[in-house]
Amino acid sequence: MIADELRIIGSTQTNVVMAAEVTRVAQRALGARPPAPRKEGLGQLIYPFDGALAWAAVTYLRTPTRVLWDVYRSRQTRLEPLYDELVADIAGDARPLIRDRDGISVEARRVEVVAAGERQVVGTVKNALIDAAARRGVRLHVDPERPATRWVARGDASGLVVSIDLGGGSLSQRGWRRDAGEAPLREHLAAVLLMLGRFDPRRDALVDPMCGSGTIPIEAIHAARATPRPASALPALAVLGLARPAEPLFPDAAPLVIGCDHDLAVLSVARDNARAAGVAGDVVWQRADVARLAPGLVADIARERGRPAPTTGLLLANPPYGERLDDPGLDELYAAIAATCRRFRGWRAGFLVGSPALELAFQRAIGRPRIKKPLANANLRAYFYLYEL
Repeated sequence: MIADELRIIGSTQTNVVMAAEVTRVAQRALGARPPAPRKEGLGQLIYPFDGALAWAAVTYLRTPTRVLWDVYRSRQTRLEPLYDELVADIAGDARPLIRDRDGISVEARRVEVVAAGERQVVGTVKNALIDAAARRGVRLHVDPERPATRWVARGDASGLVVSIDLGGGSLSQRGWRRDAGEAPLREHLAAVLLMLGRFDPRRDALVDPMCGSGTIPIEAIHAARATPRPASALPALAVLGLARPAEPLFPDAAPLVIGCDHDLAVLSVARDNARAAGVAGDVVWQRADVARLAPGLVADIARERGRPAPTTGLLLANPPYGERLDDPGLDELYAAIAATCRRFRGWRAGFLVGSPALELAFQRAIGRPRIKKPLANANLRAYFYLYEL
C-alpha cells in the first residue's frame, strides 16, 4: 500500500519538545504553521507529507534523531507476499523516489511483525526495490557505504512500514566531534535540554558549569541561530527533488555562552570541538570549579565582550551520575552545585542526571523543581530537573 507521511523520531519523552521545534522552524523557514502531528509512542511525530516541511525538518531540526518519509506499508507477515506487494507498489508508484544508476542501502528495525529475521527482511525489501525499479527501466544497485538513498523497514501497529531516511542516518551526529571525552551527551539531547530549559538567546546567558567536551555550549550557539545542515550531508534531498538553498534562520543571534570546567585538558578538547563546529569565537571557555562559580565571573566575561552583566540566564549541565547510586561523592558534588545555584538569583538551572541525590540536595538548598521529566540518556534512565533560582 502506498504511504505518504513525514515521520520525525527522537528520544523517548521528547514528543512535545520536537513538535514545538517543528512549529518554530516551519514558521520561520516556510512562513506557515504546520498541522498538528499524530503522535506515536513518546518519541515519534507523524505529519502528512509535505516536501517543504520535509526539507525544513531535515535541514534545521536539532532535537530529533531521524527524519523519515514513509512511502509504503504492508500487513503481510511472510516474505514472499511481502515481496510481491512491494514490487507491485513500487513499480506503479509515479513519485520520483528513485533515479537510474543510484546506489541504495536498506536497514531493518523492530520487524517482528514479519515472520523472519532482520537480514531476511532487508534482503526482501532490497530485492523488491531493485526488481520493481527494473520493471520501470531504472537500474539500482546496493551501495552500503555511500548510498544515494537509505531505506528503512520498521514495524509498527499497522504492520511493516518502508521509509526513506531523509537525513541518511542519525541526525544526532553533527560531525564536529574530534574527541567525545568521557560519557558524552548526545548532541540532539543537548538541544532537547536547551528547549526544556526555555533558553532564550535574545535575553539569556547560557553557562554550562561542567561542560566536558562542550556539547551543550556548542549546541546552544547552533540552536540559537538555527544553523542548517550542509546540503552535502543530505544527498537524499537532491535525489527526491526536495533540496533548497539554506541559510541560518536567525543569523544575528549572538547569545553569551560560557563553558566551564576545572580540567584544562577537558577544556582543550571542548575548544577543538568548537573549532570543528565553526563556533570557536562564539563560546567562552573558562577554567572554573563548579563549587566556586559565581555571577561575578559571568559579569566579568560579559564586560570583556562588550556586554552588560546578565541579570537572567540558564545554568545547564549533564553532571556525573556516579558508578553507584549510593556513591558518597555524589552527595558532596550535588550539594556544591546546589550551593552555587543559590548565588544565581533570578536565573534558571537545568540538570540531566541519573541519580536521585541531586533532587535531594536541591530540595534542601533550593526547593522543588519546576520540571521533573524522565529523559533517557543513551541506555541510562535519567531525569531532567529545572529549577527557578
